[in-house]
Amino acid sequence: MKKLNLTKLVLATAVSLLLYNCESNSEEVVEVEPVAAAEVASMCFSDIKNAEGNKSRAVSLPSTHWVNGQTIRVKFLSGTTRFQAKVKEYASEWEKYANIKFKWVSSNSPADIKIHIRGDKHWSNFGTDSKRSQHSMNLGYQDNGGSIPYSFKRTVIHEFGHALGLDHEHKNPLAGIKWNKPQVYKDYAAWYKWTKAMVDFNVFEQLNKNSSKYSEYDPKSIMHYTVNSRHTLDGFSVGNNTKLSAIDKKFISEVYPRGASNTSGGNICKGVANYNGSTSYSVGDKVIHKGYVFKRTLNDWTNLGACAN
Repeated sequence: MKKLNLTKLVLATAVSLLLYNCESNSEEVVEVEPVAAAEVASMCFSDIKNAEGNKSRAVSLPSTHWVNGQTIRVKFLSGTTRFQAKVKEYASEWEKYANIKFKWVSSNSPADIKIHIRGDKHWSNFGTDSKRSQHSMNLGYQDNGGSIPYSFKRTVIHEFGHALGLDHEHKNPLAGIKWNKPQVYKDYAAWYKWTKAMVDFNVFEQLNKNSSKYSEYDPKSIMHYTVNSRHTLDGFSVGNNTKLSAIDKKFISEVYPRGASNTSGGNICKGVANYNGSTSYSVGDKVIHKGYVFKRTLNDWTNLGACAN
């Protein structure tokens, strides 16, 4: 059985916690603001390979799920106090149904999810990939002193869905949407400057049933793209969903079920020894390093999450 030592773990930790950014192989979705047709809502553009080195995606990405019962640390890198308060309020919708907790920490504290409120693009890393980036979520809004945009709530809930490991509902293997592909290609090129390949991957590509965790198709999901009726052959359309649907609530409660936390009361570090540089580790071994639990795989270390505080 292959064994590796400190050098590999230190490298993995540095990459995971300090240096990893959006140009690496982490999962990220970018929300692209519409440039035409007012009825079209912001869309997500996915173009980063996943950790397995391919572009198979799922409504839920199990490889990026947090530990069930985990407290996920979140901090703001920018944004006004009132916008930050709304993010906390809206993100808490997921806590009502998922067995996770968000702990909001100061901007100079270590965190799992790191948020900028700036610019005009909305995006988020998927699930635990958030830990790898110094900036893992962006909410593209500016506080100009007026009322907070109505779309802000939908955007926050949607992006935190990605941060919990959820992908887009229109890619559900059970969706069966009858796309008018020529019209979609034409409109997306005009509205978003997307190439045919980008449309194929982000809109038409079916999810891998064998590696996916998915529920019945849910056109009311907060994770669904809007679908213009002229983009389907049968006039099917999906509006701009602004809240968790009944199926969203049920599905996230199955991904992170209550009453099924680990036996250490949510502290995944209980019973795990600190990393020892003089010890060789085998596949499956777990260690604590810099406040995180790592599990040895054949060629690397997998970050399982932060120790409970």
